[in-house]
Amino acid sequence: MENAETNTTQVKEALTHWIRIDDEIRELRSQIKKLQEEKTRHGDRVLMFMRDNSVDDFKLEGSSGGSISRSLRTIKPAIKRNTIRTQLLLHFADQPQKVSDALKAIEGVDDDMTSTGIQREILTRRVPRKTRTMELSTS
Repeated sequence: MENAETNTTQVKEALTHWIRIDDEIRELRSQIKKLQEEKTRHGDRVLMFMRDNSVDDFKLEGSSGGSISRSLRTIKPAIKRNTIRTQLLLHFADQPQKVSDALKAIEGVDDDMTSTGIQREILTRRVPRKTRTMELSTS
């Protein structure tokens, strides 16, 4: 009986620490999101200045040093499942079974439509969202 109580106490302690760490991670992610949004806003202003003034590089002085560069990149959108299916069917219209097999292989699915990926056991926590109350100013 004493062993069961010890195990229960240990699980309670582990769960308490896990929840505390989870709360801290959530708070830090929220802070990171705010900082990234602020960085994006300031970055947009800097990019606009650099574009308008044909500046490609800023050399940074001080302890951090380095430079900030502006460049133009072309980013291709992600390939969607329907696009792949359509293109495969167009190229292999006379072989629909091969198209189906190719899609299953790409998606990592067996013939019985079960995933062939690695199974991993995880622990998740769902926290209800805080309800936001609207405050009306009386001015």
